[in-house]
Amino acid sequence: MASLASTSKSASRCLKTSSPIPPKPRLSTAVVLNRSPVLTPNPSSFETAYHNYQYKIMRALSTPFPQHFYFAKGAALQQRFYNEEKERDAKSFGVGFGKGGLLRLPPLPYDKPMPRESEADRTGDVKSLDRKGDRNLYLVLKKAKGDVWRLPQSSVTSEDALHVAARNSLTAQCGEAMDTWVVGRQPIGFLEEEENIFFFKAHILAGQVSLNSPDISEFAWLTKEEIGERVDSAYWTGIKDMLADS
Repeated sequence: MASLASTSKSASRCLKTSSPIPPKPRLSTAVVLNRSPVLTPNPSSFETAYHNYQYKIMRALSTPFPQHFYFAKGAALQQRFYNEEKERDAKSFGVGFGKGGLLRLPPLPYDKPMPRESEADRTGDVKSLDRKGDRNLYLVLKKAKGDVWRLPQSSVTSEDALHVAARNSLTAQCGEAMDTWVVGRQPIGFLEEEENIFFFKAHILAGQVSLNSPDISEFAWLTKEEIGERVDSAYWTGIKDMLADS
């Protein structure tokens, strides 16, 4: 009995530690909510030069269009084809020499494309989803206390999976007027601050933000560079690689 008691005492001494057990870390989820580009990006100078060169080669080597087979002699469509063909040749090879030229018909009405610059771009409205159509935009929120901008973030207070908690916190902060899609169950990034923050990628499909939290005073849809100008340097270092450059 004595040996058994001494063994129990020595085992209890082995279980004791000189330092207290560290507290359980606090977890947070953040959502990288993305509005994908709705316009094709403007081509670079190299791309423009390449396509112009290829177009000139195509015009020089292409088989002539059999216009007499498709157009009746003297028809308006034939005259229109002549005019457009002359414009295409002038674009490829320059204006030709000679007097006169083809008789030009009055310009035909056509639908003008919408401008690439939206009203939100002209007025500087950072809350509009119509701005910067050729760029990726991300939702950032401004806290009610202080000039602090962050991606949508909240603490995990339930036993839900992290991706579910991220979706629920986004709805709690930004309202139910948005149709969003969390891409996957795995986080795309991690940041250790006062809380351990797990970042989840999401897309907005329709709707708009309707702030639903007293802790948030403002929101904005910003490009990567614009986010870097608003958040603090430490936070920017942790999130910049999660954002698309274009």
